[in-house]
Amino acid sequence: MSKFADSQIEKLLRDAGADRVSADAIAKFNELLTEKALQIGRYAVDIARHDGRKTIKAEDVKLSSQR
Repeated sequence: MSKFADSQIEKLLRDAGADRVSADAIAKFNELLTEKALQIGRYAVDIARHDGRKTIKAEDVKLSSQR
């Protein structure tokens, strides 16, 4: 269940210093990144709802990423 474009994942890994990136590495990184992003997003939604809001704010995302 990958949500990010493979080309962007490859660019991210190359920006991190990789000379070459296999398709399997891109797929696995994309899977892990998607999973982590969903965890952060779910917690940010919980924070906003707990505060009585429907809108997620930057502070919610920041706080949820530190969890």
